[in-house]
Amino acid sequence: MGFRIVSTNNTITVILLWIAVIVWSIWFGGTIYQMLVIVPIWGDSLPESLHAFFRGTSYNHNIGHFFGPAWMPVRFLPLYGMLVFGWRLPAHRPLFIVAAICLTFVLVFTLLYVYPINEVLFAQAGGDHSTEEIRAMLHRWIIADRARFAVACIGYLALLRALSIPIVKPTAWPFASS
Repeated sequence: MGFRIVSTNNTITVILLWIAVIVWSIWFGGTIYQMLVIVPIWGDSLPESLHAFFRGTSYNHNIGHFFGPAWMPVRFLPLYGMLVFGWRLPAHRPLFIVAAICLTFVLVFTLLYVYPINEVLFAQAGGDHSTEEIRAMLHRWIIADRARFAVACIGYLALLRALSIPIVKPTAWPFASS
């Protein structure tokens, strides 16, 4: 039995799904690296480590190439496109909706809660805040980062599950008798 993609919408959906999975895989891997390697480096002996890691370095500029706002359209447009082009796929639709909701939550939460903390911790290297304030802010940032990662994991798993369900229609073998 062969397979064929049944429509242009399905072809576009498959392409968008692959783009979303690849882009979110990169984000997922980078976030794990950040959680296991980067955060322990600058979160160890506050505020000195924060000053050493962020003050006078190009970290803030360089991290924007990976996690920054310029990447947000690349991460989110495929999700919304899948909803539009793949809406008629009943097995995929709930997964696309879950992924879009979870990952949109990550976007909004990041912009409204995480980025303001980033501004103080990263851009200002703690600014003129006391050591206690910086520790409390770092604690809130770590909890927020883990929470958004957990929600993103749900969305990412929905994308992977959607990728595992064929978006094709079976056809007869090319040499089968009629």
